[in-house]
Amino acid sequence: MRAAAAAIAGLLLALAACSDSNEAPLVAEEILRLNERANRVAIGLEHYVASEGIRRAKVVADTAFFIEEESLIELRDMEVTFYDEDGKETTFLTAREGTYDWETGNMTARHDVVVVKREEGRRIETSVMYYERPEDRIWSDVRTTMYEEDGTIVEGTSFTSNSGMDRVELTEPSVIRRGSQPRSEE
Repeated sequence: MRAAAAAIAGLLLALAACSDSNEAPLVAEEILRLNERANRVAIGLEHYVASEGIRRAKVVADTAFFIEEESLIELRDMEVTFYDEDGKETTFLTAREGTYDWETGNMTARHDVVVVKREEGRRIETSVMYYERPEDRIWSDVRTTMYEEDGTIVEGTSFTSNSGMDRVELTEPSVIRRGSQPRSEE
């Protein structure tokens, strides 16, 4: 029994010695395989975009892959909060993936893209959406569905708007469901 205990203790010491090396730990191979072009990987990114000292957007992502040669950040499980010229929140975007160009401030969101204007109860869903920072424009060139607070659902072949969704234009709009209309007082 003592011999078995001594053998187990020796084995545990040997295993502990193997893991106690002076080598720097390597990034998990699974993370490296997710984006082979990346120079850096960040787990848990929060980035603010400002213009003339006023915040215009906040970008949050579960994982960010920095591709320095192209000035790009590939984002996974992303959220973007847009702000107006006074720094007040206007809309909130979620997507499974996206690309942010840190030189221009432009962004592409992909896969299950949802943009919400909470104040008015408006929601837009599409598979790809682009944000052009200089023009403060969001748009998509693929099928888009817009949901209004009153229950109205409108589909279009594409859309364009400002980031605050104050002026949404759907191309070839088709009303899928009419919402409830308030009754007029007689």
